[in-house]
Amino acid sequence: MLLERLQDVIVAPATPGGRSALAIVRVSGPKTLRMCDQIFKGRKRLTGARGHQLLNGFIVEGEEIVDEALAAVYRAPHSYTTEDTVEFSLHGNPLIVDRVTDLLIGIGARLARPGEFTERAFLHGRLDVTQAEAVLATIEVRTLKGVKAAVAQLRGDLAKELEGLSDRLRWLLTILQAQLEFPEEDIPEESLEPMLEELIADTQRLERAFRRGRSQRKGLAVMILGRPNVGKSTLFNALLGEERSIVTTVPGTTRDLVTGTLRFPTGQVRLFDGAGIGIAESLPDQCAVRRAIEAANRADFILVILDATSGFVPADAELLKLLRTKPGMIVWNKTDAVKEVPPLENVAGEPIGISALKRKNLSPLLDRLKEEASSQGETFFANRFQEERLEHLAVHLRSALDAQYLDMRAKELREALADVTGTDRPALDQRILEEIFSRFCVGK
Repeated sequence: MLLERLQDVIVAPATPGGRSALAIVRVSGPKTLRMCDQIFKGRKRLTGARGHQLLNGFIVEGEEIVDEALAAVYRAPHSYTTEDTVEFSLHGNPLIVDRVTDLLIGIGARLARPGEFTERAFLHGRLDVTQAEAVLATIEVRTLKGVKAAVAQLRGDLAKELEGLSDRLRWLLTILQAQLEFPEEDIPEESLEPMLEELIADTQRLERAFRRGRSQRKGLAVMILGRPNVGKSTLFNALLGEERSIVTTVPGTTRDLVTGTLRFPTGQVRLFDGAGIGIAESLPDQCAVRRAIEAANRADFILVILDATSGFVPADAELLKLLRTKPGMIVWNKTDAVKEVPPLENVAGEPIGISALKRKNLSPLLDRLKEEASSQGETFFANRFQEERLEHLAVHLRSALDAQYLDMRAKELREALADVTGTDRPALDQRILEEIFSRFCVGK
């Protein structure tokens, strides 16, 4: 069914709805030129036009002129989709755009699904998934730095990174296979471990680059986490400068996730406030705690809030475990009510002491969030499927490093290779492709 759809001619507006100076209707598919000739009248027929040629004329329905139009003709394979494509530039009135779209649908075209033009570019081999993701990122990013990173990825920078990982994994597998099949040659086993460690480091570097990409596109997702009544919602409101979360002295007041946005010149932060993490007796409280933990697992950065008046308690230790696998920082709240902040041992980074209620010493915290949102360094954009593949790759590489036997190590490396080779060009699984491209706008 997926490949059968490629025989359809698809049409959709390629510009946003509403009134504007111009609007574009895009048409693509194997019979595009003949179909568009039925509604476009100019000095030359579109079927006789060269590729990359502009023709002036009129959109007509029978004898009636619908609009004056400029038709841009792209002949296969030199188009975005690699198919014959026509883009009609019209006056930007939604009534005209809808009528031209309906005219084409009436003579056999089909309204394109979200992202279907880019999906066709992928299916025809013009783009891989990393480049398709860059197309979406180019539209969505909110900073010039993000635009620059998206354009670099569209050129193929991420694909080259993944190809390099694949080549090195294949080389490692070649060495391992030689060790398994020709043990008498005494190929040194220890030579593999530095290469594996280097691969793990590069995988971690890509994970950080993906996190920067999420921050550039959607804003850095920051979850405020802590026990009930440590002041999470008070801090949430203080950082936003408005009363978004309900604050009371009753533990468990916050149940639903509440979100707000901090905007900086170089990026933005999406703050999340949820239920306090602790013993939940009622079913609604249990659901609220579960949602908060799930949000923390999805977040890019975590603020673990501790109560300076009660000091460090065993329940806090469970929260600090999250910082072993995810970037974040520790914040002592209510420091205005104590003479000194309780000491913490064996924790990474220096905790910050604040008073959320009196809004004291929030500047260092805001500076850190601003730094994280605008963090410099390599930036790549990925979808959920690609991020999961990279996570699986990291797991298999660590298992390969820890493996005691060569055949076990080879098995883990084969799994790792399957993960990395599926990241830029997954199998033609309709469910996966629909999930990837459905996030695009209709005309893209």
